[in-house]
Amino acid sequence: MILITVGTEKFPFNRLLQWIDYLIQQQFINPQQEKVLIQYGSCTFLPQGGEKYQVLVEADFKTMLDQARLIISHCGEGSFDILAKLNKPFILVPRSHGFDEHVDDHQVELAQALAEKGVPIAYTPGDLVRFLTNPVHVVVPAPSHCYAQASQWLTQTAQTAQPPRRSSVYPGWINAVVEFAKGLARRLPDFAQEG
Repeated sequence: MILITVGTEKFPFNRLLQWIDYLIQQQFINPQQEKVLIQYGSCTFLPQGGEKYQVLVEADFKTMLDQARLIISHCGEGSFDILAKLNKPFILVPRSHGFDEHVDDHQVELAQALAEKGVPIAYTPGDLVRFLTNPVHVVVPAPSHCYAQASQWLTQTAQTAQPPRRSSVYPGWINAVVEFAKGLARRLPDFAQEG
């Protein structure tokens, strides 16, 4: 089973579910061959296929985590705490303030800290495809160190930040990835009509 979870934030994370929809259309994820469970929280876009739940009660969520072969999750601290204790592959997708997916970019900062520890992070649908093709389980010995590093980066960023420009809140390569994802998100309806 593939479990996809966006957490319980009040902000939709439609971008991730649009990626999942695209991967289902392209059969990188095939709900006909493997159970796909999607916890969609406050998202307003839902992929075609898979079982969908807005929220799972804690006991059901733990059961689904136990049953999952691999997990695709937003990059929340609580979710990461749970996933880091599991002995199975997972990949994190950070919510972005630039897409109105959170109040700030702490998930992006946490993702950067975790990537340095080897934790799989997805910034594009292609990252998810690579993970699905070769799921990796990474052991993170002390997740709290990643939080401290992310917090330090956020503090430094806030102290040195210029007046925010939505398209340039990220350094170099991350900004390029964000722009690519925005372009892909705009083209998804075209892909759906082509299929």
